[in-house]
Amino acid sequence: MAKKQDTEDFGESLKQGLLYPWNKADRLWNVLWMLIPIFGMFAIVGYAKKITRALIKGQRKELPAFGSFWNNFKEGIIVVIFLIPTFVVLGLLNVIPIIGALAGTLANIFLIPWLVMNFFMNNTFGSLWEIKKAFNLVFNNATEYIMAYIKTLIYMLVYGLLSIVLVGIPCYMFGGFYFLTEFYNKHH
Repeated sequence: MAKKQDTEDFGESLKQGLLYPWNKADRLWNVLWMLIPIFGMFAIVGYAKKITRALIKGQRKELPAFGSFWNNFKEGIIVVIFLIPTFVVLGLLNVIPIIGALAGTLANIFLIPWLVMNFFMNNTFGSLWEIKKAFNLVFNNATEYIMAYIKTLIYMLVYGLLSIVLVGIPCYMFGGFYFLTEFYNKHH
């Protein structure tokens, strides 16, 4: 009976995540800010942070309002600047043949999502580097994390394919952290 319940929970959770961007579909148009060279990209990054924070806080009914372009732009610049050292470290890891590439891939799958969400919630550079805490939380709850990650991969596949007809692009961008935010909310 427990297996059937888990399957139903998995299916229902996946359905909720896939429908999440559509609950306030007019907010998907915010993807058009990307058309403004450079400035739009930073505003979208800031909006992605706003979405992730809202999901972690339990606001899972609909995408949050975009709000001020310039506030999202400023947040986006801060996010990108703070993430540069992380990308440098991951890039350096990938230069090391086999072991470094494997370590970089495992970090991208198991640590970086939690660390980025931690940074989004705490707004400190140090929160992006709580690697031991992330490692312990993810690996002590590995089954739950892997299930969230599998749902995330399914979400990305569905909306990645729908991106061919353009409709999937904003959903892909704005809802990709849906399942991992559930994990972070329970384990931070």
